[in-house]
Amino acid sequence: MNHEIFNQNLIEFWDNQFSKLVASKINKEDVYDQSSLSKKISWLANKCSNILDIGTGSGYALFSAALLGDKMTYGLGIDTSKHAISYCQETAKISHIEKIEFKLGDHNTLNSLADESFEGIICSNVLDVVPYETSKEMINQIARLLSKEGYLLLKLNFYLTDELIKKIKMEKIDENSYSINGILRGVNLTTQEWVDRFPLFDLIEIDEYQRLEKGPKDRLLLLKKQ
Repeated sequence: MNHEIFNQNLIEFWDNQFSKLVASKINKEDVYDQSSLSKKISWLANKCSNILDIGTGSGYALFSAALLGDKMTYGLGIDTSKHAISYCQETAKISHIEKIEFKLGDHNTLNSLADESFEGIICSNVLDVVPYETSKEMINQIARLLSKEGYLLLKLNFYLTDELIKKIKMEKIDENSYSINGILRGVNLTTQEWVDRFPLFDLIEIDEYQRLEKGPKDRLLLLKKQ
C-alpha cells in the first residue's frame, strides 16, 4: 500500500465531508450529554491546563473541553481539512471561545511543536483511519509531545468482524487495512493490539461510546504517559 497516495485521498475525502458544515454559536448545553465520551473529555479538561486535539475535525472534542473543563486554559486543534478548520475558527469566534485555536496541518505539522508541551492529548477516530505507517509516526509524536504523567484520550472505531466487513462491502488493501470505494476506512486491530502500540503509557481505563444508533460501539482508551 502506498501510504502517501492513501493519505492524499483521505485529505480530499474528509475535506469534502467537512465542506457541509455551517458554523453556529455553541454553549455548554450544546456539547454536554451523559455519554462516556462527554464525561471523559470533561474529566480531561479538569485535569490538564493545555490540550492538543489531533485530527480535530468538527472540533467537538476541543469545544467540549473548553466549555466543560475548569482547568484547561489553552487548546490547539489540528486537522488536514481546510473546511473543518474554517468551520472551527468561525464557530469559536461567534461563540466567544478564546482559549482555543485551530490550525491546518497534518502529522508532519506535529514536528514543529515542542517536546512535552501538552498535559493532555485527544485523538478521536484518527489513528485507525490512516495508513499504519502514518499512525506509527503519529504515535511517536504523541509520546514526544505529551508531558510526563500526561493523559491521552484515544477514541477508536469499533472492531471490524468478518461479518461487518462483508456487510459494509469493505475491500482488504493491506494487512488489517480496509477501504470503501478506494478510501481507507479502517486499520483493524483489537483493543489490546492498540494498547500494545503505546509501550510508554499505562492503560487507565477502557470504555465504549455509542456513536452510531443501534450500531456497534466505538472504543475509548484513557492512557497515562509514564
